[in-house]
Amino acid sequence: MNNIYSNQKGVALIATIAVVAILCVVALEAGRLAKQAASGTITENNMFAAREMAMSGIHLAMMILAMDGADNEIDSIQEPWADPEQIALAVAAIGLNPADLSLKISDEMGKLQLNALLKQFPGNDPNDDQMVILERFLTLAAPEDKPEEAGSAVEIVNALKDWLDSKDDDTITGLTGAESNYYESLDVPYTCSNGPLRHISELFLVKGVVDSILSPSYISQGMDEPIQADVKDMFTVYGLSQDQDSKENRFAFSGMVNINTAPVAVLAALLPEGRDLNAQDLADYRSDKASLGQEYTHTLESGWFEDVIALNDDEKKAFKKVITYSSSVFSADCTAKKNGYQVTLHAVIKREKQDMTGKWSCRILQMERG
Repeated sequence: MNNIYSNQKGVALIATIAVVAILCVVALEAGRLAKQAASGTITENNMFAAREMAMSGIHLAMMILAMDGADNEIDSIQEPWADPEQIALAVAAIGLNPADLSLKISDEMGKLQLNALLKQFPGNDPNDDQMVILERFLTLAAPEDKPEEAGSAVEIVNALKDWLDSKDDDTITGLTGAESNYYESLDVPYTCSNGPLRHISELFLVKGVVDSILSPSYISQGMDEPIQADVKDMFTVYGLSQDQDSKENRFAFSGMVNINTAPVAVLAALLPEGRDLNAQDLADYRSDKASLGQEYTHTLESGWFEDVIALNDDEKKAFKKVITYSSSVFSADCTAKKNGYQVTLHAVIKREKQDMTGKWSCRILQMERG
């Protein structure tokens, strides 16, 4: 069995979790006593306890990701952090009931980076490769019953480019872009950002973007059960490149997507035009397991896609330009329940290696309550 107890990585994880469990219990007990000493209602006490439990889940996710970073340089759906069963075992190992605390870790780098539409910030030069990828994705994922107010793929890409760029507020992209004068003329006016998206919800401020721009049936392909199409599962505002122009104070987003974790719909957009049907082949290869047991059949090292699909030299070069096999930014969603009360926390986590010590650690970039 390839589970959290049957390999050295899993044993190390459980050992570390045991230490964290003690800290979590102490923190929860201290919080309980503090709340009892203060004047508060039962509801407040339960909500406080649920939030502390949810925070314990977020810190558990950070610990799992840090240990994974030290273990190897590849991030994939085959690892413990991506396995719901192993996550549930980890939750149980810190003394909490998985029925009361659910935790899911997702890879932000397995999504399309919206801010990569520009070569750099501040600036207005488009990243043509990324614009093609986003347009292809929106074309493939468009629902048949798209509402009238929803823009076409080209319209949305042009408007988003204008939302991000700066220094050309009087010039729109193509015939369908939109700058400040458009947004300021709306019934409820607001200002065009002219800078990078900082939260995925900002996407809905862009001209032509509505809730139902994605087809649930298309987004769910390759999954056992259909899911509600959600832009946050396909797009990210993260992906900041490590190479920055400190002299001119400029920064950029890599645009590279981890094909070891990307959803089928994202893989389809990354592949060369006309090869989108091969996306399911890549997904099947990643998740293929031996007929007996839970061992994965294939390792997902650099270049593994060449064992699945045949691309010509130009196609291969273009594909390699926009893919990666490792990640540095993840998201953790944790829901905790206490006496009928529930708290959900969503955290975006940055994993990095410390220059001085060489050890891996995690920090929270963003936290919000669901």
